[in-house]
Amino acid sequence: MPNFCAAPNCTRKSTQSDLAFFRFPRDPERCRIWVENCRRADLEAKTSDQLNKHYRLCAKHFDPAMVCKTVTSET
Repeated sequence: MPNFCAAPNCTRKSTQSDLAFFRFPRDPERCRIWVENCRRADLEAKTSDQLNKHYRLCAKHFDPAMVCKTVTSET
C-alpha cells in the first residue's frame, strides 16, 4: 500500500517516487511542531500515535541537512 504525503497540495506517493517518506514523531511535542509546520488544521485533533501510524511527509518538505542518514538501533 503506498504512502501519501500529508503536506497540503503535495501529490507525491511512495509508489511514484524514490523519495523517502517520514512518519510523524511519536513524541507529542515534536509531533505538534510537525503538524503546526504542516499547516493542516484537520490534523490538530489527532493524537501523535494516530499521526505516526497513518500519516507521512515526503523528503521534499525537509531541509536535507535535517535528515539523519545514519541508522541506529536501540538495544
